[in-house]
Parts: sequence; C-alpha cells; structure tokens
Amino acid sequence: MFDIVCRPVNNTEELQESFNLRKKVFVEEQGLFNKTDRDIYDKRSIHIVALYNNKIVGTVRVYHTGAGVWYGSRLAVLKSFRGRVGKALIQKAMAIAKKKNAKHFRATVQVRNVPLFKRIRWIPIGPVILYRGQPHQVMEANLD
Repeated sequence: MFDIVCRPVNNTEELQESFNLRKKVFVEEQGLFNKTDRDIYDKRSIHIVALYNNKIVGTVRVYHTGAGVWYGSRLAVLKSFRGRVGKALIQKAMAIAKKKNAKHFRATVQVRNVPLFKRIRWIPIGPVILYRGQPHQVMEANLD
C-alpha cells in the first residue's frame, strides 16, 4: 500500500492545483464542461486534496446548503490513481461534514461511480437524472 494524505487545501497554490486537476478531468477528459467546471459553490466550499509524495493526485469539495444539509462534489482523481484515491477523499469529505454537524451529506455522482459509494454505505436517493448530458445518481452518506 502507498501513503495518501487527504486534507483541506493549505494555500492558494494548492487551491489552484485543485482547480487545474478538476479542469483536466471534467473539461479535457470527460467533456462535461466547455472551458471550466468552476461555479458559485467554489467560493464557499472546503476544498480537499489527496497528496501522494506531496503531489496533488485528487480533489473534492464540500459545502453547506442550509438546514444541516452538506454536499460533496467535483471529486476528481488523476487517471493513474483512480481506484486508489477516491474512497479516501470521500471518507475525508464525510469526516469534515460530520465534524460540521451535517444531518445529511449528499453527492450527485456519475452512475459509473455508484458502486464505489455503495461500498462505503451510501444509499441512492431518487431516480437517475441527467446532469450535463450524463447519467448521475444522487447519493446520501451514512454519517453514523
């Protein structure tokens, strides 16, 4: 096994690297967005990075929407680290949401990633939806 450290970003350089990784995944690889995936939630999010040998290899963000509801989104992992980093980022995001007294922690995930979330006890909420032309499923974490 290798050592992955997941933690909130420490500075603007790490935040920019996080945005660059998201662009690489969501704009360049997947084509979900035309130029950028950045949106109104970025300014109020806690941005989390996964580091391997002090290099950012994954990222996710969490934010509060009101009434104890938190969301995780923009989970992005370098291709060479997929299957090894996503779970750690999700668990760190869950821990942060729980520490912030979240009553509900949700994410809208690409359908192909639903099995990963189910393995760590997330449950599907409602039907599959189309987001940016791709099938997605709203999932909710078990924060117990």
